[in-house]
Amino acid sequence: MKKTIYIIASFTFIFIFSILGLAGCGPRVTPTPELPTSTPTPEITPTPTAVPERIVLFDPSAQAGETIPGLINEFATANSIAFETWTSLADLAGVKVMVVYGALDNLADVAASAPQTQFLAVAQNAAPAANVSTLSANPVHLAFLAGYLAAMTSTEWRAAALMGDPNNLGLPDAFINGGKYLCGRCTPKYGPMLEYPVVYYPDNGNDAPAWTAMAQALWNDTNANSVFVDTAADFPEILELFSDELVFTNNPASPNLARYAAALGPDTAGGIKAALPELLAGNGGQVFTSPVALTVINNPDAVSPAKQARFNEAALKLADGQIDPLSIP
Repeated sequence: MKKTIYIIASFTFIFIFSILGLAGCGPRVTPTPELPTSTPTPEITPTPTAVPERIVLFDPSAQAGETIPGLINEFATANSIAFETWTSLADLAGVKVMVVYGALDNLADVAASAPQTQFLAVAQNAAPAANVSTLSANPVHLAFLAGYLAAMTSTEWRAAALMGDPNNLGLPDAFINGGKYLCGRCTPKYGPMLEYPVVYYPDNGNDAPAWTAMAQALWNDTNANSVFVDTAADFPEILELFSDELVFTNNPASPNLARYAAALGPDTAGGIKAALPELLAGNGGQVFTSPVALTVINNPDAVSPAKQARFNEAALKLADGQIDPLSIP
C-alpha cells in the first residue's frame, strides 16, 4: 500500500514538472513600444524686418544750411516718417521723397530705377518726369527783378544783361521793365548817352565764343557797371571781362559762383515746404513755382540790407500779382 502511494506521488510530481517545463519553452512575446504622444514643434521662418518710410535730403556739398533740413525734418515728424540727410546715394528702399539739393548727374536714371520715390530737383536743371519734379522761380519774374537789382546797384543807371530768350517769354522786356520800375527814365549824365537798362544776346550760336563776343560789344557800347549774366552765358571768359564790375546770376549751381555778387533764384525753403505734401501724396512730375529770392555772395556793401529789403518787397508784389512784369505804368 505504501509502495502504491509512493508511485502515485512520484508520477504526479513528474507530470506537474513536465507541464511547467513545456510552459517555459513557449514563444516569448516582445512588448509593443509605446508611441510618443507629443507633437513636434514646426520650425519658424523669420519674417523680414520692414524698411521704414523715409524722406531724404540729398545734399552732397552741404549747401542746404540749417533752414532746409529743419523744415523737412519738421514735416517728416508731423507725418510720422523718418528723416535723413545723405551726401551720397544709398539704398532707396522705403524712401518716399528725396529732395535733391545738390547736383545729381544721373538723376533721370536714378529716378527710373526707383519709381516708388518722388524726387524734387532744387539746385539743378532737370526735366520733369513721372517721379521727378522741379522747383524754380517764374523766369519772367526773375528777369524783371534782375533788371530791378541791376539798376539799383548800378552807377549812373548803367545796368545791362547778357540774356537769351529761347522760349520767347519776353525776358529782355521784363529785364528792362524791372529797371524802369525803379528809376523811370534811366539816363546817365555822361556818355555814352543811352537809356538803360540794356540787353544783349547773340543772334547766332549759344556757345562761349558767341556770348563772349556779345559781352565785349556790351562793354564797348554801354560801359555797364552792373551786369546780369544769364545761365546760358555763364562762362569764365565773360566774368573775367567784367571782373571789376558787379555781376549777378540766376544759376545757383554755377561753378563760377564765387565770382558773382549775388544770385537770383527760387525761394527754396518756401518752395520745398509747399511741394512736400504733394510729393508725399505721390503727385510727382510737377513744376513747382516759388517767389524769387536773392542770395548775396560777395560785396555786401553794394547789395546792402536796405537794397535787399527793397528787392524782397518787389518780389512779393510780383508773386501776389500786384506788378505786371511785361507792362509797367
